[in-house]
Amino acid sequence: MVSANPDFDDIVTTTLRHRSGKLSDNATRTTAGLDRARRKGKVMTAPGGRSIVQELEAALNPNGGWFAGYDRLNVSPFQPFTAAEFDWKQAYEPCIWSGREKRMNMGRDQSIALITSRLKNSEKSLYDLVAQGFYSDGLGSGGKQLGGLNHLVVASPTSGTVGGINRATSTNAFWRNKTGTVNFTTAINMAGSSGTMPTPFLLAMNALAIATTRGSDRPDLWLYDAVGYARFLESLQPLQRLTNPDVGKAGFTNLTYQGVGMSSDVVLDNGYCPTETGFALNTDYIYLRPHSELDFEPMGGERMPIDQDATVRFFGFMGNMCGANMFLQGRLDDSD
Repeated sequence: MVSANPDFDDIVTTTLRHRSGKLSDNATRTTAGLDRARRKGKVMTAPGGRSIVQELEAALNPNGGWFAGYDRLNVSPFQPFTAAEFDWKQAYEPCIWSGREKRMNMGRDQSIALITSRLKNSEKSLYDLVAQGFYSDGLGSGGKQLGGLNHLVVASPTSGTVGGINRATSTNAFWRNKTGTVNFTTAINMAGSSGTMPTPFLLAMNALAIATTRGSDRPDLWLYDAVGYARFLESLQPLQRLTNPDVGKAGFTNLTYQGVGMSSDVVLDNGYCPTETGFALNTDYIYLRPHSELDFEPMGGERMPIDQDATVRFFGFMGNMCGANMFLQGRLDDSD
């Protein structure tokens, strides 16, 4: 009598090896923000260390100026660079099968079907954890959760410490995102008293877009929950109702906002985006920094509890979200 499937463990290992190369890319498609970061090359692994260090250019050199003839030139030392430090955060999802299931699925095809279905479920579960973390304030699970947009791009940017930099200090104004408010729930989709466009909602978006623009640096991605996305949709003129096919191919519901000399994607995130909140992001300066050894990868080998006839494999992630040039990021909140 055969007590177990002798090929089962090899099939698990082979399947994991085959899937692990795709796991990281698929995970970044959980939200439009992470998908944009991946496509812009802003998903950058970190090799390790006590924390994730994100180098920052905090200011321009103030020592230059105009001169004539033999004027003395200012050569005072100036250090324009600093760094933000972000803690490592870790997430995992288990993939479990019992000895009974292993023995019942002894055929190779049956084994592959069982393993693949369980692995897919674990992958989706880990993706969902990342999607939640993308919008989190980093305080969930006792401070172990990923520090997302509610940590980086906040409603009160003149308070709090992010990446070791105190936003309350006036010299750190470069580390404060821009903010705006508008009533998300009233009939703001209607034109003003003059009966002409733009609506109050678009006016608020325009003001935030202008505030977060510096030269060629402008928001390229707006993220809204269902309420905010509906307000934008209702505010559009017919000729403005455009979409970006690249974003649509990734599975995101999107429109295009025309403003500040460029178009940017307006994307519906009907999952974990905070209610009646919008984010105007310059994704050149939003990063996902996974550890090079645990970038949505299988974690360790097979494990068998001492008191159960079962086997466990884990998928894991270690890293955090980081930001730079936070004054180029914007947040739109409900004024009510």
